[in-house]
Amino acid sequence: MKKILITVLLFTSFISIAQESDDDQTKKHEISSNLFDLVVAGSLNVNYEHLFAKNQSLFLGVTFFDTYGYYDAGYLKSSNAVSLKAAYMIYFSKQKDHEGFYFYPQLKARTGEVVLDDYIYFDYENDVYIEEEYKYDVSGFSAGFGLGHKWLFNNRFTLSINGEIARNLGNFDTDYLDNIEGRFGVNFGYRF
Repeated sequence: MKKILITVLLFTSFISIAQESDDDQTKKHEISSNLFDLVVAGSLNVNYEHLFAKNQSLFLGVTFFDTYGYYDAGYLKSSNAVSLKAAYMIYFSKQKDHEGFYFYPQLKARTGEVVLDDYIYFDYENDVYIEEEYKYDVSGFSAGFGLGHKWLFNNRFTLSINGEIARNLGNFDTDYLDNIEGRFGVNFGYRF
């Protein structure tokens, strides 16, 4: 009898959940990509945001072919750098659900190196063009914060713009790179 009662309760709760319309359910997840990084630096960025109550969320992102800020974006030959970023998003709107103006503290770990076309010159003796490359390591940790604004369209698609600044922690090539890294974003996402 006890098993039948538990089965009936589970079945009725399942039926009631299944009958809720899509508009009644609050979306808890969002995936997005930074299109600005893709165009300017050639970096492929995939983000996941888990939406919590009270307009807060946890943001996790991975970037392939990462660069350091936008240093040498025009001279970039290749990059094998990969970065992982975690941020805690705080949205300030009281009327909108996870949209509008937001602030986030962030931590980032990156590993890999970037290769640049440093300069090209013509060797008259051998009658060939010679390319000189410059490599630098972008591995390390950083901490910082960002600000942005997010719009929600059709209760599914998101568009956000943001800017962030971070300070590098630990060993880093300060002969070539600064300790402060700035980045911008134009993110397009899908909420589900």
